[in-house]
Amino acid sequence: MDFRVLGPVGVIGDDGTSLDTGPHQQRVVLALCMLAIPQPVPLNRMIDVLWEDEPPPGAVNTVQAYVSKLRRVLEPGRRRNTPPAVLVSRPGGYALDVPADAFDLGRARAHAAEGGRRAAAGDHRGAGEEFRRALEEWRGEPLADFAQAPWAEGETAHLAEFRLTLEEDAAEADLALGRGEALTGRLSRLVAAHPLRERLRVLGAHALYQAGRQADALAVLAEGRRLLVEDLGLDPGPRSREMERRILAQDPALTPRVHVTAEAPRLVGREAETAELRRAVAEDGHRVVLLAGEPGIGKTSLAEQAAATAEALGRRVVWGRCWDGTGAPPFWPWTQAVQELAGAGGGGGLGRLAGGGRFELYEAFAGLLNEHGRVLVVLDDLQWADASSLRLLEFLATTRLCPGLTVIATYRDTDVRPGGALEHALGALVRLPHVRRFVLRGLDETEIRHYLGRAGADPERAAEMARLTAGNPFFLGEVLHLGETPGELSDVVRGRMAGLPPDTEEVLTAAALLGRDAATDILLRVVEPPEDRVLDILDAAVRARLLAEGDGPVFRFVHDIVRDVLREALPPVRRRRLHTRIAEVLEERSGTRLTEIAHHYREGVLGARMTGRAIGYTRRAAAQATAQFAHEDAVEHLERAIALIDRLPRSDDALRCDLLLDLAEAQAAAGMSTAAHASLESAAGIAEELGDDNRLARAALGLSDQIYLAMYEEVTGVERLAGRIDRALASDLAEESPWRARLLAASAFIGSTGRPVERSRELAAQAVRLARRAGDDQTLSRTLIVQELLLRTGHDHDLRREVVEEIIEIGIRTGDLVTEWIGREAEYVRLIAQGTTGGAERTLAWLRETAARIRLPSMISLAAWQAAVHAYLTGRPAEALAAAEESGAVYPEGALGRGDARLRSETFRFLALRREGRAAEALALAEEILALRPGQRPWRILRCLALTDLGRSEGARPGKAWVGEARAEFAGFARDGFAEILPDLSYRFVADALGEICSVLGDVEAGRVLYGHLAPEAGRLLGWSVADLCMARLALLDGDRKRAGEHLRAAQGFVRRAGVRAYDLALDALAEELSA
Repeated sequence: MDFRVLGPVGVIGDDGTSLDTGPHQQRVVLALCMLAIPQPVPLNRMIDVLWEDEPPPGAVNTVQAYVSKLRRVLEPGRRRNTPPAVLVSRPGGYALDVPADAFDLGRARAHAAEGGRRAAAGDHRGAGEEFRRALEEWRGEPLADFAQAPWAEGETAHLAEFRLTLEEDAAEADLALGRGEALTGRLSRLVAAHPLRERLRVLGAHALYQAGRQADALAVLAEGRRLLVEDLGLDPGPRSREMERRILAQDPALTPRVHVTAEAPRLVGREAETAELRRAVAEDGHRVVLLAGEPGIGKTSLAEQAAATAEALGRRVVWGRCWDGTGAPPFWPWTQAVQELAGAGGGGGLGRLAGGGRFELYEAFAGLLNEHGRVLVVLDDLQWADASSLRLLEFLATTRLCPGLTVIATYRDTDVRPGGALEHALGALVRLPHVRRFVLRGLDETEIRHYLGRAGADPERAAEMARLTAGNPFFLGEVLHLGETPGELSDVVRGRMAGLPPDTEEVLTAAALLGRDAATDILLRVVEPPEDRVLDILDAAVRARLLAEGDGPVFRFVHDIVRDVLREALPPVRRRRLHTRIAEVLEERSGTRLTEIAHHYREGVLGARMTGRAIGYTRRAAAQATAQFAHEDAVEHLERAIALIDRLPRSDDALRCDLLLDLAEAQAAAGMSTAAHASLESAAGIAEELGDDNRLARAALGLSDQIYLAMYEEVTGVERLAGRIDRALASDLAEESPWRARLLAASAFIGSTGRPVERSRELAAQAVRLARRAGDDQTLSRTLIVQELLLRTGHDHDLRREVVEEIIEIGIRTGDLVTEWIGREAEYVRLIAQGTTGGAERTLAWLRETAARIRLPSMISLAAWQAAVHAYLTGRPAEALAAAEESGAVYPEGALGRGDARLRSETFRFLALRREGRAAEALALAEEILALRPGQRPWRILRCLALTDLGRSEGARPGKAWVGEARAEFAGFARDGFAEILPDLSYRFVADALGEICSVLGDVEAGRVLYGHLAPEAGRLLGWSVADLCMARLALLDGDRKRAGEHLRAAQGFVRRAGVRAYDLALDALAEELSA
């Protein structure tokens, strides 16, 4: 864990997520303990802070409750009666017992102390690095959550003083190395903010002197003298007087000789970024550096400088430039990079990227990069990247398959769309420890002065240039080139075009619509002027610094800002006509650049004919994206196609239905299950209006695919699925149609909660028979998956084994890894049930590894959930909770599975509360879940279990009330021989919980019935329940101690053999009860 006060107060868990540390006052207690590390905070101090006036009568108990809740957050896996190890009780109060490196303020203090030691030893370079590491711990204003609280005023003042001292110490170390010129801007701002701080002012003057600005340095000291005299009536201290004397004497020691290498920074005002980029390309290891900022701020220039450094160091450097617009094919920037690598490597690398699945494509990219050793990939203009390229970047940032890879990516932070793919990718990347992000800002006035001086311009114009250009390096360059200050950037472009040949604007605006790189052969066919004139115009544009020659017959704009200006100046109708002409030329030439053609047809829509072509090419581009496993891109294409349908001359409902079905498939593959449901509902409604049975069947089955069915733990959205499936089954589909077999199987599973389980198994078997007659492997595998899921609640273990083996066989034979994975997940559950621990653990490892490679959210989630169950059963509850929470975190925001997985993890919280004897909190949790999922039987059973716990733990009168409520609830479960519960008997904890409730309530008759249901499972796990342990309890309830002892010994043997340590305490308690 990482404790933080140098910014918003919080705790970061081991998985990198922020822990929920409770309401405001509880977080105050945590903040007080953090600030005091390692000393304890007295209880009275906490009370004084929490209640400034008179504390309430129960103040001590309230603080103790806050401490207790914080302990549960900080040590969720701590057993009951085990002393806390993090938030501990000490004489005089409470303390956080954590090492200094687990606390941001502790780390800052350690770096500061080490910096002081190095400075004293004369190691100024090392000292500066340590002081800067200390400063990096700040994430904003310290104690930001409590900025207005009176108790925090002294603490924030102390921390502000600490930070300012670090700034001074770091500057002093840099000045000892002669780095004053780079410090002038920052020190000037600090002096302005703290005008009476003498040491800071002296350091600022020293930096100015090192930068060759003696007069400015003396002026800074004089200003300090004036302020001291006028405001405080004091004379300057010895530091100021000594610095002034040494400057006037031009003391050589003030400007130490510094070794300057050829690699010294070339870009003004980017020293820190340049140093970090140099480290990134020079050192070994996996690194990603993100460069963000507005257009023209210098992102690409920094990346080019880093690329040159990397090449000088012998690294292979390749570029991937993103295409402005929606016309780039999937993985476009990566494809460019790989093409360059494959060409350098002598061939064939690209061929390996075809075929297989999405994870195989990702691994092929990683493998090809790894073959070239230490590679630098520069991705330029990431704000235009397609979603699939961003997903691949996330993968390559986390994989270990290419340890020599360094990525530098630039993007416009002004163009990051809230909720978009880039925002999601950036959120994932910046959490990684080997990812650094720099947000470039405009040059300050001092830096502009340096820029102008180095360019041979008048440095005295720095203030004027700062006002006019906001320090944007591109704008500064344009000013210097033109020799005058433009009012608008468009004036710059028009000024350069003024002396160019006629028709220049037509040619360059067409080139601007073609993209960053304009291919000459395409451009010649798009514009009207003859070839010779167009070529003359392009040459003239190169001389005017509007274009630059690229590789081959390609011209590239010198900056995207120039393109922006040209495009924005185009009248709307002319722009659309040019887009249409570009699309027609691309279509005539090859017709294979589907995404690009689709983009230009969409942008060029003026009439019905163009709308139809735009929809057609956009749909083909979506199919191409799907074939390349770029599912997010396919979603975007299909959404654009659907938006165009209303612009057709006549409504085409069949086309709309097909596009919605395609969209739902792409959304489901991308993990957008909520959106997929909405698309399917719309498609089903249209299919019914059309009377189209096949389309209705496809809509009905949309989210009943293999993975969704494998997530049998939760069936959220059943009503929507069941309604669609029933409507499709009632249609006129032929008996031999594969659709009917799939629909019947889906109905068997989806409706299993509302009918006798035997009837559902009969429907599943019927679906399998229909699938075998249809002769379609995919249909057969889907029906077998449903049959296996329903057999988990029965006793025909041989049939279930045969079904599992056939699912695996179909998956292997057809190369369908998803089907094989589902079969092996079923095999894992079967092995666990029979206590074959070794085989189960090997299968679980394969499931997790394969799910991580395939990268389907639902598959990763299910693998994590099975790992959570395994951890729980083997006696590792903290790991179980962590894995269960992981199973929900993999889903995108808004996906159905995210909420379901989160609720599943609450099961472990409930069991932990029971284990700690906190029955009231366990009951509250069960009721909270039932409010979200009304009537869900497993949670009703857990609620009943919590009621019995309260009945045993409280006094006679309240305990009797709890037991009475539990008895009434249990009577409903036991009605008609547990008929309502039988479908859930193998569900997780159900058998064990029912047996325990039955024993506590003393319901002998219900116990005998339940025993009969459990008897066929002797020697096995039923869900998470050891069947023999359940039956031992029930036999003892029935007064048959001999039979109870036999079952107890069988349960003990099973637990030892299978390693199911979660039941050790229950077995010991039952053994003790039997021996009494």
